[in-house]
Amino acid sequence: MVPGNSAGPELDAALDDALLEAGARHVVLLPNGRGLTATVEQAAGRAWERGREVVVVPTASPVQGLAALAVHDPGRRPADDAVSMAEAAAATRRGELMVARRAALTWVGRCEPGDVLGLVDGEVVLIADDVPSAAARLLDRMLTNGAEIVTALTGQDAPPTLLGSITGRLRADHPEVELTGYDVRVPDAILLVGVE
Repeated sequence: MVPGNSAGPELDAALDDALLEAGARHVVLLPNGRGLTATVEQAAGRAWERGREVVVVPTASPVQGLAALAVHDPGRRPADDAVSMAEAAAATRRGELMVARRAALTWVGRCEPGDVLGLVDGEVVLIADDVPSAAARLLDRMLTNGAEIVTALTGQDAPPTLLGSITGRLRADHPEVELTGYDVRVPDAILLVGVE
């Protein structure tokens, strides 16, 4: 899994080194960020030129990367495994809470700096004043069509009680949904949510 969303010469060199040193016949790369796919695909191309078998599974968020890893089976043929991983990632809707850094016009209205924005699959779907209500509204929206599994990753600026709040909300309103939460302090987001 490739963390963060910053690409540059340092990331290129780190990916090249990791792919050369992996020692595996087959390597799967998960970008886990909207802006990293091209960088990771270029690294995979350079590895192919050096005789390494590398496949990129498109993941736009770490929650999609976790869904892909959950179905990874090293005993399966590499091509079949990559397809299964890609299908799991694609079937995972991704949500995110972040704080607006500047005023902007979104699909749901105007936001101001400091507003909490809820995004689903990269589109702003809600604007809120506080994190707990934004998290509840985001989850309700993402679970409208049903789900079996929710994965939540807290961000570096998340309130310490956020995972507990989400757990309580899901137990009360969606007891059929299995929640897995990790306090990982992801950068640039308050909360990342995957719904399968």
